[in-house]
Parts: sequence; structure tokens; C-alpha cells
Amino acid sequence: MSDRIAVMSTGKILQVGSPRDIYDRPAQRFVADFIGETNFLAADVLDASADGATVKLASGATIKAAVPEGFSPTGRVTVVVRPEHARLVKGDATLSGTLENVVYFGTDTHFHIRLDSGEAFIVRQQNLRGAEAGFATGEKVGIAVGADSAQVLRD
Repeated sequence: MSDRIAVMSTGKILQVGSPRDIYDRPAQRFVADFIGETNFLAADVLDASADGATVKLASGATIKAAVPEGFSPTGRVTVVVRPEHARLVKGDATLSGTLENVVYFGTDTHFHIRLDSGEAFIVRQQNLRGAEAGFATGEKVGIAVGADSAQVLRD
């Protein structure tokens, strides 16, 4: 197993780091899309510092997001949230939408949601033996996005 990975596109190195860094903190959209499943959300930067950015999503929700090293985002950006870094909840949450499809994979279940803003979003939840998913297709759901779950991309 490698302890450092370089992600390349058209002969150019886009990002180098540990597997966890590349997966959890992709710097560019190509890297985020290349390594694993992901959700891309349009956002506007409200404030940015070395500690991260505060962004406003299309839904109107304001969240904190990490920022790639050496990058000072402004204006319109793309924010990435991995499906397993969000969770479905009933009631108010960071995001809301309608559950369009539930796909059971054995180890986990993928919930496909159409956000109220129109964007597609997937939440991945690990299955526990004997536990029901608790959500049904067509149901209005909330999506909780943790404080360290979002990343601004450099594209």
C-alpha cells in the first residue's frame, strides 16, 4: 500500500499527498471526482482565512469549509462533500430535499436526494444488522453536514 499518491491529468501532477489527504482534502475538481464518489455544490465565499472559508450554498445555508493550502477563495466556488461525510435527518438541517432513490449495497445504503435548490446529492450510510434505513422514497429529508465535512475546490 502506498503512503503517498500523485494524481495526474494530461501529464501534469495536480495533487500529491497521503491517500487520506487526497480523498478527504482534494484540491481540485478532477482529483475529487477521480478518487471516490462525491457531491459538488455551488457556493459563494462570504469570508476566507487560513483556517478555512465560510460559504453560502445555493440553498441559502451557510457552512464552514476547508480550503486547499495556499489558496484564497473569492466569489463563486465549488464545495465538495463526500457522501459518507453527511447524514440524513428528519427535520431541519444544513440542506433539505426529496429522497428520490434508495439503493441497498449490503455494507451500506446510498440515498439519492434532489435538493430544494435542484442539485443532486448522495448520502452514504453504513448498514447495521437488523436496523432499517428509516427513510422512504418521496419523503422530504434533511441533510446534516458536519463542521469538518466540506472542502472548497481550487477550480
